[in-house]
Amino acid sequence: MRISVALPSTLGRVEAVAFRGQLLVAFDQKESVVIDCAQAGNLPALWVQLLCSAAASAQARTLSVILKGISEQCRASFTGLGIDLAASALVLE
Repeated sequence: MRISVALPSTLGRVEAVAFRGQLLVAFDQKESVVIDCAQAGNLPALWVQLLCSAAASAQARTLSVILKGISEQCRASFTGLGIDLAASALVLE
């Protein structure tokens, strides 16, 4: 099963905590998460770390965190922090 979610319009700490809670609920329900990133620009480092951590957690449960339609700016947020998306637990769609 897969659940689709969108990134919040504001990418602060409070939103990150709430978003992490949504991800954990999905994982507890044994659902992979598809995140629509088509409209996402540069992501703050906190959000990059959150998504990578969530993907590793999902992978440990045989689930996935899928980034759908990732923009070049969004992709650059990961590579700017030295994260190789191809080698990460994140799935690109």
